Order: sequence, then structure tokens, then C-alpha cells
Amino acid sequence: MPATVATIEPTGAEFDAPRRLRGDRGSIDVGLETLFGGVAMIALVLLLVETVSFWHARNVFDEAAAEGARVAAAFDGTCSAGTSTARELIARRAGGWSSGVDIGCSETGGIVTITISGRTPGVLFDAGGYRASVTESQPKER
Repeated sequence: MPATVATIEPTGAEFDAPRRLRGDRGSIDVGLETLFGGVAMIALVLLLVETVSFWHARNVFDEAAAEGARVAAAFDGTCSAGTSTARELIARRAGGWSSGVDIGCSETGGIVTITISGRTPGVLFDAGGYRASVTESQPKER
């Protein structure tokens, strides 16, 4: 007896429906998660760079204020010599972003105090940045 083979002809409805592969579900969600994750990582890196630039600028200001106070508190030192030393040190260490730095010096009761304040460099074209201010004091030599 010969074997009979039955063939089923597809109808038009089976061709109209799009076929999905098994592993194709939810692929758009992974793309959006990657996009938002990437944006969050970039924002985190920019925040980290902003924080590092603030602390670097503050350390430069602090070092310059301490050196300026040391020079001004010397036996033959003056406030103008201390502010000049602090300004030169900031210009050497900071470069271009140190143009708007304010340096003040005062001597009261045998204590020389130098205060330096200025804006820190920003992450994007110096648009951001924060205001940093430091004060250092030294007793005047007699």
C-alpha cells in the first residue's frame, strides 16, 4: 500500500500576521535602559570632574594663601608682599582660570591674615564652577 501524504494549503490569514522570533521580545526596552544608563553615567562623570576641579582650585588657593601669609608675617614682610606672592603662585599653578581671583590681607593684633576667593573652573567651557574661599593666618615675627 502506498503511503498517502496530506498537504495543507495555507490560507491568506496566516501570511498576514507577522511572525516573531522567540528571542525578539523586549528588545526595545533594553535599548532604552542602555540609553538612560549611558546618560546617567555621563552625568556622574561630569559631576566627578566638577568635584575634582573644585578641590584642586581650593587646594591651589589654600597653598597660595599659606605662602602669602608666611611672606607677609616675616620680620620685614608686608601685606603687599604677601598678596603679590599669593597672586604669583596662583598664576603659576592655575593658569588661565585664575583671572578673577580676589586676594585680601589684614594685620590685626600681630596676626597676618590672607583671604583668597575666586571661581573654580567649570566642566563645560568654564560655564559652571563654584565659589571657593580660603583664609590662612600667621603670627607676625617681631
